[in-house]
Amino acid sequence: MASYALLDQAEEDTLHKSRLLNVEEKPFKRITKRLLAPQSLISAPPTLPPTPPPDASAAGKAAAAHEAEKQQQLDERRQWREDTLLDFAAFESSIIRIQFLLTSNIKERERYAAEKLKIQATAQAVRDNTVELRMQLEEAQRKLALRKEYDDLAEKITSKPTLRSREDQHTNLTKLNAEIADLERESQEYAQTWSERRQQFGRIIEEGVQLRRLIRDEKEEVERREGMEEREDGEDDQRGRSSGGATPRHETDGTTPMRPASQEEVEKERSSRGRSPLSNTQNMSEGEEKKAEVEDEEMAEEGELAAEPEGVVAAPVEGLVALDGEDGDRQASEGKVVEQMDTS
Repeated sequence: MASYALLDQAEEDTLHKSRLLNVEEKPFKRITKRLLAPQSLISAPPTLPPTPPPDASAAGKAAAAHEAEKQQQLDERRQWREDTLLDFAAFESSIIRIQFLLTSNIKERERYAAEKLKIQATAQAVRDNTVELRMQLEEAQRKLALRKEYDDLAEKITSKPTLRSREDQHTNLTKLNAEIADLERESQEYAQTWSERRQQFGRIIEEGVQLRRLIRDEKEEVERREGMEEREDGEDDQRGRSSGGATPRHETDGTTPMRPASQEEVEKERSSRGRSPLSNTQNMSEGEEKKAEVEDEEMAEEGELAAEPEGVVAAPVEGLVALDGEDGDRQASEGKVVEQMDTS
């Protein structure tokens, strides 16, 4: 395919010089021929009468011939003038035509330059659009290849007989969501139940601590009374021994002197004296109160450590039962000890 491009200035001038200008050259050549030809009136001067004049007989003939020739020259000059004016008019029209052609050529060149810029802009836009469309085509081809690959994988996956249909999967997902909602609701209920049971367990621990404190106070009071009675009995025994060994008393009825009371009788008397220890709990010393406070804090810490974390739901019930059983066993054993002391 031939390519058309703009010519250089030298090539354009050579082209202008080499082209045929028959129409423009004719008026110019006619004028140059009329003015510069040997038969032109400009190069041929007018004829004059001979000097000296001829004789009289020949003078008339010469004058008549001269007049005829002069008239002929005048006619030729008039005709030449008209022809020259016509040639110059044709040449002037040719120059005007050339000027019009030059003006039109300038306008055409300007129009061609504008069209050239427009065409170049359109060509560049077409190139850019082509590049963009090529990129879009490549992206579309890539996506198409991925979709085909995905379709092949999906076909391989769905063609397996072990897989269920999409409707069954949706049904299973709905059931699983319902079960999850039920489990969440049960978890909330278990959390609330665990909170209530934890409060109950705290109250039970507090009551157990108070009961142990009361039992400990009673036990300490009994021990304190037993110690006081032992000290009093020891003092009485020492007094009896000292008095009996010094001067034995004479018995009139002949019986043997009385022996000091046995250990069982002393314990009976101590138990009979200590049957109401709750009324004397206000007489505890300051050291015993401090000791009781320390033991209370230790028991409270043991009760807090015995509580299980909040994540366990069913464990607090067993813990409560176990602690209740231990407290019941402890209370039963302590009650048996008190009853034995009372019966003794």
